[in-house]
Parts: sequence; C-alpha cells; structure tokens
Amino acid sequence: MPTCPDCGVELAEDARACPLCGKPLGDARPHAHEKYIDPEDRERLTERERRTIAWEVLSVSSAIAAVAVLAVNLIDSGALTWALYPLFCLAFAWTVFTGVFLLYRKPMLAILFPALALHAFLLGLDLVDGRLTWALPLALPIALDAELSAAAAWLLSRVSKRKGANLIALALLAVVTLCIGVEFTLDRFLSGRVALSWSAIVAFTLVPIACFLFYLHYRVGKKTNLRKLFRL
Repeated sequence: MPTCPDCGVELAEDARACPLCGKPLGDARPHAHEKYIDPEDRERLTERERRTIAWEVLSVSSAIAAVAVLAVNLIDSGALTWALYPLFCLAFAWTVFTGVFLLYRKPMLAILFPALALHAFLLGLDLVDGRLTWALPLALPIALDAELSAAAAWLLSRVSKRKGANLIALALLAVVTLCIGVEFTLDRFLSGRVALSWSAIVAFTLVPIACFLFYLHYRVGKKTNLRKLFRL
C-alpha cells in the first residue's frame, strides 16, 4: 500500500491527496514497496552497540578507579604497596566483564576467558609480596577443581536429550567432586597427608540422592509421567 512521502500515513490506491497532512500527491506518490522509516528508529542502538557502550563505560570507570587508588597509595606511602591488591581485583573484574560483554556470541570463549583470568588473578595476588606461597599448591588446584566440575556438569547437561531430574543429579555430583578436591588439596597443603573426612560424608549423602534422581529420570520418567505418578 502506498504511503505519504511527508507523514508516512497509508494511502488508498486512487488517493489524490494525503488525508492527514493534505499534501497533493499527483504522480510523485511513493510506490507500495517503499517503507516509511520512523526517525526514532534511526537513533535506536543495536544489541552490539549497547554492549560496546556498556563495556566502554565499565573500562573508563575501572581506569579512573585504578588511577585514584594508585595515586592515593603513592601519596600516602611513596611507593606501590597495598594498592596492588585492589588493582588486581579491578583487573580481574574488568577481564570477566569483558568476556561477558564482547564474547557473548561465543559461549565457550566467554567461559574460558574468565577461567584463565581467575588463575592469573590468584597468581598475581600471591606474587604481591614477591613470593609464591599459596597460589600454586592451594588456590589454583581448588579453582581448577571447581571449573572442571562445573564444566563437566554443564557439558553432560548439554548432550542430554531429555532434561529434568538428571540436571539436579549432575549438580549434586559436581558438588561432591568439588568437596573431595578441596579437602584433598587442603590436606596436602596443611599437613602433607590426605585423610578424607567431611568430603566423604558429603559424598555418602549426595551420591545416593543423585543415583535416585538418575533412576527417576532415565527409568521411571521414561515409562510414565512423573506428574501423574506422584499426582502433582
């Protein structure tokens, strides 16, 4: 349907003038395939533009905060000392949000980028005093255990054709794996010998529940409707 070239209102095929603004049309009337563009549409930002602007605002604010912390430390102490801790924190937060804002179309990179940033952050914090003491034997193994447990649960949930109680079971197994890894790492760091205690209790509690949920999902849930079975 043709439209008025001035105000964009739709016109009848035989209209001689615009019924809204009164402009004579004559032979200069636009064709039906021409589309009126709202001026406000020209000013609307795309999703990519909004994310880029948000990232720029975050980057500028992080840089201002870093400069302020650095200046206060130098004025107060005459050397770079305690400011290293908030600077590392700001750098880590900026790196994580950079992955979220700029790599949102590539989920694997958006996950891998902050994971690597976490390891660099822990190493940086440990190196502030000039020595590596707790990062390599304690912090990095725990962080890696948490990342691998979460990644395994996420990948298994992605390849699952039917999703339901199995997702809760995978989350419980990820918690068990994390707890065992944390206690194992702590025992080796603190005493040099491993004696699983509280993580074993967590495992003996959560693993049977996870197995029962797998049974419900893959055996009972496949043959009957759980809502009908439990009359929900």
